[in-house]
Amino acid sequence: MRTTDYTIGEHLSIARDTKAFSSEECSVLEEVLFEWQENPSKDYFLLEERRNGTLSGFIIYGPTPMTEFAWDLYWIIVNPRSQRQGIGLKLQKKMEEEMLQNNKQAVIRVETSGKSGYAGQRHFYEVAGYSENGRIQDFYGEGDDLVIYTKKIKAAR
Repeated sequence: MRTTDYTIGEHLSIARDTKAFSSEECSVLEEVLFEWQENPSKDYFLLEERRNGTLSGFIIYGPTPMTEFAWDLYWIIVNPRSQRQGIGLKLQKKMEEEMLQNNKQAVIRVETSGKSGYAGQRHFYEVAGYSENGRIQDFYGEGDDLVIYTKKIKAAR
């Protein structure tokens, strides 16, 4: 499932098609994708889900610097034509399995917007087992809070 045959354009296209990200956010995503392409598995890991050869979704995550077993989930993007089919949860589960391959436990952190337009994303994280553990008011702009979600996972014994 880890991608090696990779085109940045396909991933950016899906991100834009969701209409969930601003042009500035898509520019940051593009930088992250280029960094991943140049140094795979250094700072970023990328997993994707394809159905019938078409990219249905992808997830980008990486280890949090200066921590023992913490990770940041940076992006989880599902093709609008494939949403509400469990792809996001499938990617999330695969990410967790990979995190626990060499660790007994992991803490996953996600940061997202508190705007009403992000209610679906926040609901997804809650369904996936994350808890809201922090909020910084007006972080991104007036009326746009930074919402921090975390999830602690452990390897099966």
